[in-house]
Amino acid sequence: MIFSNSGPNPFEKDCREPLKKKVYDKKEKNKVLKQGFLASKVPDNLDAVVIGSGVGGLGLAVLLAKVGKKVLVLEQHDRAGGCCHTFTEKGFEFDVGIHYIGELLEHKPFRCMLDQMTNGQLQWEKLENPFDHVVLGPPENRRSYPIYSGTTRFCEELKKRFPGEEKVIDEYMKLVKKTGRGVWLLALLKLCPLPLAKFLIHTGLVKHLSVFFKMAPRSLTDVVNELTENKDLRAVFTYIFGTYGTSCCI
Repeated sequence: MIFSNSGPNPFEKDCREPLKKKVYDKKEKNKVLKQGFLASKVPDNLDAVVIGSGVGGLGLAVLLAKVGKKVLVLEQHDRAGGCCHTFTEKGFEFDVGIHYIGELLEHKPFRCMLDQMTNGQLQWEKLENPFDHVVLGPPENRRSYPIYSGTTRFCEELKKRFPGEEKVIDEYMKLVKKTGRGVWLLALLKLCPLPLAKFLIHTGLVKHLSVFFKMAPRSLTDVVNELTENKDLRAVFTYIFGTYGTSCCI
């Protein structure tokens, strides 16, 4: 079925619009973000019901709506947004989840996709470079490692801070890139007919399709421990994997 003629394309036309005036009034924002559930408000003839109004749920609902589907999004919290929630304390607004996202240069596919989904209304602020620091050790022996964006700059700066580990850093970056590219095959596997997907998995053939399937059963600790004995470099390699919004400092 996945090879048959496709349906409507949510990216067929450019949906970007001129920026609209920002809304800062909390009451006005809550009219959208805090819509209490009433059975009487649910429209008839729904095409889909999405449970959860985080980034994934809202993104899926938007795509379905853009191809003409009637979608209901349900959320057990008192507001929509998931990891995009914010809260205000002493006049300052704070995020609770996503605070930086990579791959957002204007020519990147991810940026194009987000612009289409948000009609060009979501604005992005470029972070300083370095955008983060890994700080290790007690006060009397504290080491700080700045993290830079950009594949080339990230590697160059790591090599300056860890002389003698150049080959290790290059190998780490190769693994990240190969594994990252291969993750898309996981989505393809989910779209395959179930008997075919099971055959590929149980025979081990799936591991020959992508490095991702070879690396997926392994822990990050095992991988970086095989690459180097330098504990600080291991920490720098692993710190980014605990955050939302990006899988690597690239």
